[in-house]
Amino acid sequence: MNAAVLGLLAAIAIATGSGITREMVQRLPPRQLIGPLYACNALILVPFVPFAHWEWSKTAVVLLCTSALVVSLQALSVFELFTHGSASATTTAQATSPIAAAIGSAILLPATFDWVEIAVAASVIVGVLGSLTGSFPNLQKGRTLFTAGVASVTTGITTVLARQLADEGVGLVQTYTIRTTFAAVLFVLFIPPTDLPRREIPMIVARSSFITLGWCLSILGVQRGSPTVIQTMMATTPMWLIGWESIHQGRLPSTRSVLAASLVVAGILVTLVW
Repeated sequence: MNAAVLGLLAAIAIATGSGITREMVQRLPPRQLIGPLYACNALILVPFVPFAHWEWSKTAVVLLCTSALVVSLQALSVFELFTHGSASATTTAQATSPIAAAIGSAILLPATFDWVEIAVAASVIVGVLGSLTGSFPNLQKGRTLFTAGVASVTTGITTVLARQLADEGVGLVQTYTIRTTFAAVLFVLFIPPTDLPRREIPMIVARSSFITLGWCLSILGVQRGSPTVIQTMMATTPMWLIGWESIHQGRLPSTRSVLAASLVVAGILVTLVW
């Protein structure tokens, strides 16, 4: 299975998990959710730990620690967007991440870099961020742009780091379990889940299953192809969510969300045709 297909499958899985996340955020303290969700993400892959290859070179350890810090920052920005906007609007903000992946690839992975990819990604991120400013009515325009930008950059850099880890011989299980466990410990320590009822555990497990599947597929895709291509394929996530929201809520998404998602898809089509 090639990298582009893995990226698209990852988008579908993450879209499903994001829809569940949005529902949970509406009922529960958003930041208190992050630690338990990351912990559950890590636990899902624990059965595979004894069979995985583990690499502990100095470079691998630095990359793993950096990846954990990046996904922690990503979670803070993404959950703020989930709190104030729809799931499709939030994932559209993340879908601008190809530009970050392209820039990261140019600097850290020059062999995978393509100027066409970065040109397409740049046009997508400018259009999408501009279209999204009205999709989070409870956030000021400047704060919306900043938060969406952080979500975009951290999502793209996470993918680039996954490719660097693969080049260092670090496998999927090690990459995912280490970064999610590290992030889970940070959030549980600094934002303890004191107000989360135990009855939410089944929903947490369901959400984590889809998110973990999506990220694992993306890591597999990065190991086989360009980080920019993977992020561009994963940028279809908002389109799946727009359809899901329309059916589930019985109403159409905002015009801005549709426009932003359409800009993402346009960039994807240009990438595929090129």
